[in-house]
Amino acid sequence: MFCLTYDIWNEIVDDVVGAHIDLFEAMHHASEQLQLSKPLIDDLKGRGVKEIGTGSQRFLLKIDFLEDKIGGFKISLLAAEDIEVFEELKAEIASDHGFCIEEIEGFELEHGLDMDEDIFEEMRESYGIDVEIDENELLFELVVFDSQDIDDSRKIDEAWNGNASAN
Repeated sequence: MFCLTYDIWNEIVDDVVGAHIDLFEAMHHASEQLQLSKPLIDDLKGRGVKEIGTGSQRFLLKIDFLEDKIGGFKISLLAAEDIEVFEELKAEIASDHGFCIEEIEGFELEHGLDMDEDIFEEMRESYGIDVEIDENELLFELVVFDSQDIDDSRKIDEAWNGNASAN
C-alpha cells in the first residue's frame, strides 16, 4: 500500500475533469452551431430559458440580464449533472488510484485542499466551463454571448485609436 501524494491527488482531479470531456465537447459543438438571431434573443428575453439540442445532447440556453446602462445581457448554454453521480464518479476514480473517498477527504483536510474547487477550476481553465452547485445538481455553464465583450472591445478600439476620453 502506498500513501496519497499531491501528485496522485492531482491525477484524480485531472481524471474527474477528463470524465467530462465528452459533455464539454458537446457543449462547445452546440455553441458553435448556435445561430444567435433577433427572434431567438427576443424569445429568450421573454422566456428566460429555452431547451435546445436533440437526442441525448439536450441543453438549456439561458439569458441573464446585466445591470448596466445599455440593457446588456449574457447568453449561456447549461448542462446539469446530479451531485450523486458526480460524487460516485470521484469515488470510482479515487478507487482506480487505490484510495477511498475518506482517504481523499483526510488528505484534503490535512493539507488544506478542496478537490471540488480544483476540479471546477480545471474545468474553467481548460474548457471555459463554469460550474455551480445548485441544490442536488452541478450546473455546467458555457457563455456563448456576453454584451460586455462588445463594450470592452469598443473601449479597447477607442484606446488604440487615441479616442478614449479621460474621466
